[in-house]
Amino acid sequence: MTVKELCSNYGLKFQTVYKKITHHKDNELAGHITKVKGESFELDDFAVDFLLPTRVKVIQAIEECEGIVRENNDLKDKLYSAETIAEQTDKQLSKALENMTDEQRSQIYNAAVSGLTEEQKKQILQGAVASLTDEQKKQISDPYIDQMMSSDEVTSQLNEAAAAANAAAEQISVLKEQLDSYETFYLGLALNQNFSNSLQM
Repeated sequence: MTVKELCSNYGLKFQTVYKKITHHKDNELAGHITKVKGESFELDDFAVDFLLPTRVKVIQAIEECEGIVRENNDLKDKLYSAETIAEQTDKQLSKALENMTDEQRSQIYNAAVSGLTEEQKKQILQGAVASLTDEQKKQISDPYIDQMMSSDEVTSQLNEAAAAANAAAEQISVLKEQLDSYETFYLGLALNQNFSNSLQM
């Protein structure tokens, strides 16, 4: 910025500005003023700020504060509008969900879940379980256990296990009968041997 532009932009007098430049050019303004064609000077940002009167700086500060206030008010208005829109959207969404069929809810759920990774599903499940009370966990687990116990797969497994247990019991009974027969046989042999020995004597 030149001295002419400085005076024009801020309503300053040339004589006052040049007098201040002459007084400080070798000290505070050293290296911040460049002489260009003619008698004009090129000022850097430091020189411009140094040459501005205090009243101008105060006006600038006030204008900046007013600008900040206006920006804050604009942000508040935008935030209020966003909150209002979010509240209206939430109400509309709740109403839409109430009017949905189970099939439509299922489709939405499946579409949301299909985009999740296994790790994300695990994290969501862990978070949901962690937020449940012991009573809520029991209310969820008891019907689930009943459902699992009544399923065809579990019923089939239980029947197979029972059949295997019955077969094992029958085998044990047969083995016991065989052992009893062997015991009777060997007992008979022992008696016959004792009887023969007594005759020989």
